[in-house]
Amino acid sequence: MKKVFLSLAVLFACASVYAREYSIRVDSTSVPAAAQEILVQRFAQMLEAGGHTVGEDGIEIFVSGEVLDRMETAGSMSQTALSVVITAQCGDVKAEFPLKGVGEDEADAWVRAAKRFLPRSQEARAFVERL
Repeated sequence: MKKVFLSLAVLFACASVYAREYSIRVDSTSVPAAAQEILVQRFAQMLEAGGHTVGEDGIEIFVSGEVLDRMETAGSMSQTALSVVITAQCGDVKAEFPLKGVGEDEADAWVRAAKRFLPRSQEARAFVERL
């Protein structure tokens, strides 16, 4: 039994040596405030799934967004459809995540697009592995 606990302790110590702390900063000029909070949560989940921690003093990951396409539906209940790309960059490592969202206005469409970001997707895992 002591060997099991010793093995787990060594494994935990090795994992904590390789884990890094990151901070997430979302560009406030390219992403609405409501979507910023969601993106920070999703990127934190993505990093934690990869064995890293998120804090204020960590290595900075800069997240920005860009609207690629914007459409308005016609009628009395018009909606806004957005095709956006979320770009995450940490040093030389860069990844782009294309997303789509439909909402009552542009801010709502941004929120819905941000909610479609999947922290455990293959693209997200590949980004974390390259960090």
